[in-house]
Amino acid sequence: MKPEVLDDAKRALDDFEKALAKLDAGCCDPGRSPRMQALAESLAASRVALDQVGGAPGSAEAVIAAIEDMGAQIGRLQVGCCTEKRMPLYARMLEDLTDTQIAVSRAVGQGH
Repeated sequence: MKPEVLDDAKRALDDFEKALAKLDAGCCDPGRSPRMQALAESLAASRVALDQVGGAPGSAEAVIAAIEDMGAQIGRLQVGCCTEKRMPLYARMLEDLTDTQIAVSRAVGQGH
């Protein structure tokens, strides 16, 4: 395993979190959207799984499953969004999840 590569995954999740905060702040109902709260909870769970990569069997797969679920959550938010102005945030968040997946896969020797 290459633990230094996981730093890239952590940075990508940090960027994701910043975009999520901007998305939430720009929402017509800031801080109260149950879907955004669920996404924030999924982010926290993915960070816990990321911290376990290499130390627990199946931990890399758990991170990837978590971020795949987060991608689906973003899709639901994007489709139901009431403004096109936030589209770049959705794109940024999906890119961050992709960067996370690539880094985790590379860290455990499963890179493409």
